[in-house]
Amino acid sequence: MPLLSSLFDAPSRWAALDPVAGFAKDVADRLLPGGAVRGLLHGRPAGHPLHPAMAQLPIGTSVSALLLDAASVLLPGGRALDLPARGLAAVSVASVAPTALAGWADYVDLHPDQQRTAIVHAAGNAVAAALWTASLFSRRHGRLLRTAGTSVAGAAGALGGHLAYRWAAGANHAEHLVHLAGDGQEFSDLGPLDDLAEGRPQQRWIGDAPLCVLRRGGEVMALTDTCTHLGASLHEGEVKGTGPRTTITCPWHGSEFRFADGDVLDGPATAPQPTVETKVSAGRVLARVVGPPL
Repeated sequence: MPLLSSLFDAPSRWAALDPVAGFAKDVADRLLPGGAVRGLLHGRPAGHPLHPAMAQLPIGTSVSALLLDAASVLLPGGRALDLPARGLAAVSVASVAPTALAGWADYVDLHPDQQRTAIVHAAGNAVAAALWTASLFSRRHGRLLRTAGTSVAGAAGALGGHLAYRWAAGANHAEHLVHLAGDGQEFSDLGPLDDLAEGRPQQRWIGDAPLCVLRRGGEVMALTDTCTHLGASLHEGEVKGTGPRTTITCPWHGSEFRFADGDVLDGPATAPQPTVETKVSAGRVLARVVGPPL
């Protein structure tokens, strides 16, 4: 394994972080508001996590301050750039708290190995914020403190990227099912209607794509079975509502999806569930995955 990847993977194995990770989870569960507010922190209106987008502000302003600091050393009269560099550092500091809040909301529902990495990522960002803050009060060492803070933030940001892309925290875990189910042009036979238990979701397959199928009388509704949040099997969850308002709640972290259109109604999921069109013909259930909701 490449050295850099091995270094980034290491925190996921540090079980000694579990007490700290558990404490952070418990505090977030108690302090962060639920419902629509937490949904906003997750980034549900955008359809993807909010935290990575918000992180661009402290990163961008701190890098800009770093460039001004470099110019202040290299250019004649560059000392005049110190004030705008301090202003950018102040913006970095001010943007840390809301960015961290969005990350904290996502953190609560991660797997333990992901939470360990997230704790190290958060600790690095906290150190960076402390260094940026100190730079605002130090005329003699401000440039050095800003440089150190941005360097630490860069390393923490790289670890956050590794968490997102290598460990799939925040990624849509169901997007691939649309492709595994074929082109969506033809209906697949899921078997006899009578084989489906009344009112209890069950798993069926189209090709290599698992489905969560629910029978209500002579009608059948379905979603892809892999939760978009972290990949749980939705057919093991709880069904609520009736008719077009029928939903299923993920058994792992409580994301609630509507069968009619796959929309996320609650929980940490941000991406809607790929939808499935169903029909009953000659006593058999036919279905096709029509793709992610638009």
